[in-house]
Amino acid sequence: MNDIILTSIDADILIHRVAERTVKLLSEKKSEKEPHPTTTEDPLNDLIEKKEIRGKIASSSTLWKWEKEGKIRSYGIGGKRYYKRSELMEALTLLKK
Repeated sequence: MNDIILTSIDADILIHRVAERTVKLLSEKKSEKEPHPTTTEDPLNDLIEKKEIRGKIASSSTLWKWEKEGKIRSYGIGGKRYYKRSELMEALTLLKK
């Protein structure tokens, strides 16, 4: 157990020391929680659920048609269908003016 020694200290100095110590402890905790950066991107960040695309880019039937034509690929788990953002971007074609 630490001994407590009471001394007079200016309130501003005390506030400054408490703030410095708090910032130091918070930054140490944050660095413990942050995952180490990897050289490859997380593939799950590239996935978009079908309901997010439906109505914005294409209808459900159009998405299904594109899958059958091989323009895009879908991925599923737990009854949900996902598309890769990068593959959707590749499927887009530049329109000439």
